[in-house]
Amino acid sequence: MLKTLKRTVRVESDFLNEWKYRVLREVEEYQRKIVNEMIEVILSEALPTTRKKLHERFYSDYKEKYPFLPSRVIEGAYVVAGRIVKSFRERKKEGLTRKDKPEYKRVVITIPNMINWRFNRISVSVLTHKGWVEIPLKFTKQFTRYVYEGWRVSQELKLRLIGRKVHLWLTFEKEVEVESKDGNYISIDVNENNVTLAVFEGFKLKELRRYETGLGRVVVNYSLRREEITKGHSTKDELVKKKLRKLRERERKLDILRKTVKRIVELARDLKAKVVVGKFSSRSKEKMEGNKSSKLRHRIHQWSIVKFVDMLKTQAIEVDEVSESYTSSINPFNGEKLKKRKQIVERVIKVFNPHLMTGSAHEGGGVKVLKVNARYLESGEVLLERDSIAPLNIARKVDGRVVVFPSTSPKDLRVTVYDPLRGVPVAELEVIKSKDKLRHG
Repeated sequence: MLKTLKRTVRVESDFLNEWKYRVLREVEEYQRKIVNEMIEVILSEALPTTRKKLHERFYSDYKEKYPFLPSRVIEGAYVVAGRIVKSFRERKKEGLTRKDKPEYKRVVITIPNMINWRFNRISVSVLTHKGWVEIPLKFTKQFTRYVYEGWRVSQELKLRLIGRKVHLWLTFEKEVEVESKDGNYISIDVNENNVTLAVFEGFKLKELRRYETGLGRVVVNYSLRREEITKGHSTKDELVKKKLRKLRERERKLDILRKTVKRIVELARDLKAKVVVGKFSSRSKEKMEGNKSSKLRHRIHQWSIVKFVDMLKTQAIEVDEVSESYTSSINPFNGEKLKKRKQIVERVIKVFNPHLMTGSAHEGGGVKVLKVNARYLESGEVLLERDSIAPLNIARKVDGRVVVFPSTSPKDLRVTVYDPLRGVPVAELEVIKSKDKLRHG
């Protein structure tokens, strides 16, 4: 199966001379004016936001009104207007809008195809009402890799003026062969502090893995730090702004997600497995946030599951989404409903593992501790580790086929805890415990 991978790279230009800057600033002002006019018309006439309908409604009128503008500037304007209105309508349905109509302020000049722009690896040339404007590019390692490793530039170009420089967004595409064996699956359940995997080979459960991301704890810790920084001060204070910028919460969360995705992709490609993950939308997140305390609502809002799934989809693996309904409340072995009222929560396990130590700490015999939180649900005569239930139930929904567990006794299952930053196992937990004694491997 062929899959088209897409990667968007932001590239910065060198300083522009006065003429180039002035011409691009004029294009920016034209697009701001045209897009805002189009937004009003789309909303007042209740137009659909499909590209074909918008072209029929706007192209001829604006080409006559602005005959000196390149056709793709007008085309880019109605493409942007359509996207803004579509997003506005969706948010309005959910009651998330405060104004009667959206306003286009932060202009990104959008050129939807390569008829009016060119790319020659060291620069981008854009056709404007004053002729071609060449924008020299600054090279980065990421940009160089996509240019010289078989990726092609896609049609759409976006650029924004930042002072006397231009920030450009180039999208690169590449077709890759994705192979998956029938019966090989990796089903994934994303939780607040971990990502749990059930690995199946030939429809038989091979192993359970749990990557300890700790994202929930990261969100809470950064929230406390922000409260401490802003206590008794205005967020408009320059010193407070500077301290908040240095927190880098988003970068740290993305780094953890990228490394976790990398481990899953490596495993999926080695096994030629299809990755199955539960469907989770922004609307689902909003439902979860309802009727919660402010702190818990903040944690759910910062949950990175949608971003995690999007990152998986951009990889050279086959990814499928299935419904998550009841996957955390049904016993995967007998289909009976689990008794949540008898849940045992937050058992903290401190794990020592030499794989987590490097350099002098390892040589000196120092101790590195990883904290793992385990939660259990009662089912009959056994306790099921809660985070391992969902991936097993998700796997049962694949193609409607029956998956085979290693034994009729769920007590034989184990889950291996991994550190996603290093990709090494740090502990093995018994997934199922007897009622009388709760121990960890």
